[in-house]
Amino acid sequence: MDKKHVLIFGSEGYIGLDLQKRFDLEKYSLICIDQKPQDQVQKESNKVYLQLDITSEEDQKFLISYLERENIEIHYLVYLVGINTMDNFFTITDENWDKTFQTNIKSFVFLLKKIYHFFAKKVAIVTVASQNGVVAHEDRIAYGTSKAALIHLTKNLSIDFLKDKSRDIKVNCVSPSYVKNESNQTLLNSHQGRTYLNRIPYRKFLEAKDVSNVILFLLSEKSDAIRGQNIVVDYGYTII
Repeated sequence: MDKKHVLIFGSEGYIGLDLQKRFDLEKYSLICIDQKPQDQVQKESNKVYLQLDITSEEDQKFLISYLERENIEIHYLVYLVGINTMDNFFTITDENWDKTFQTNIKSFVFLLKKIYHFFAKKVAIVTVASQNGVVAHEDRIAYGTSKAALIHLTKNLSIDFLKDKSRDIKVNCVSPSYVKNESNQTLLNSHQGRTYLNRIPYRKFLEAKDVSNVILFLLSEKSDAIRGQNIVVDYGYTII
């Protein structure tokens, strides 16, 4: 049986790394795309790591040429890419606003258009937004707004893909709360972190596996009736 191909954009973040571990490499072939790998192409078992900046036209062309050369048919796609500038109305600059929207949403839309012809007859796509796209948060004016746009983009894509009667493309979104990891331990253990924790009804921060579990469910056939939805994973942060 031919392996199904999974594209993971933003594969080397904490959620992406956890997600990689959960695929059976006897059944799936992973194409892990991030800026972190040292070489432009690294191969490891049934994983390929591509060092790419998806906002770069040159890197997008490299990805397309790679998919063509390797005769890749895309079955699953996860979009974990995002930048988060700590800005508010008074501090945001044109540069930070444009860079945030370019990375978090625009590049995704137009890259999808370029790789669409590689899609299999049945495809599952999961975008990863944020609780900040659902409710407001201090100092997240560009990030939160871009993630709200990503949530709504997911809904529009779900409707637009119906125009292609030759494919069944399922698109959904996951919006996590604060995810514990090595880079934010100091913050989450600080007074400010305890303030964040007290806003959460269940008084728990997420772990990467909490988000991966939902992504895997949305990629699976068990979620086939779920279309264009945003699943919030937040221990209740956004319900109060």
